[in-house]
Amino acid sequence: MKDKKLWAARIVMTVLSVAVVAFIFFRSMQNADTSEQESGTFVNLINRLLCSLRIDYVVSDHMIRKTAHFTEYTVLGVFLCVTMYLYLHKCAAALFSALGTGIVVAVCDELIQLSSAGRSCQLSDVLLDSSGVLCGALIVFGVIWLITRRKQAA
Repeated sequence: MKDKKLWAARIVMTVLSVAVVAFIFFRSMQNADTSEQESGTFVNLINRLLCSLRIDYVVSDHMIRKTAHFTEYTVLGVFLCVTMYLYLHKCAAALFSALGTGIVVAVCDELIQLSSAGRSCQLSDVLLDSSGVLCGALIVFGVIWLITRRKQAA
């Protein structure tokens, strides 16, 4: 029974990881106008929210885009790390596998943007995305550490 649950968890996490990569790649295939329009919608929404809360701060399009990059890749880092851990059962191997895979996805993501009208490939985005993957992986290992520590204390 334990093997069936492990395989089910592996399949679910693999599918979720692939789904996040597909989402990221789909967003990269959008042309600059579509991408800017979607970012602009979020910028306006957040700025209206801040104004209604009487917070004197204006969010820029650049800030929204970079935050979106980091957030997408943090989620990817979580899913990749859990997936790798379910297959490898070793923290270090899972971390390096997840990080390596995340970096490859980030590079591919930026290369996809080269073929999207008005978009560009930026090394700074690869570094930001990779940082997001690392952050997601560290969140997973932080949770694993807390669970292990709690079990040892009981």
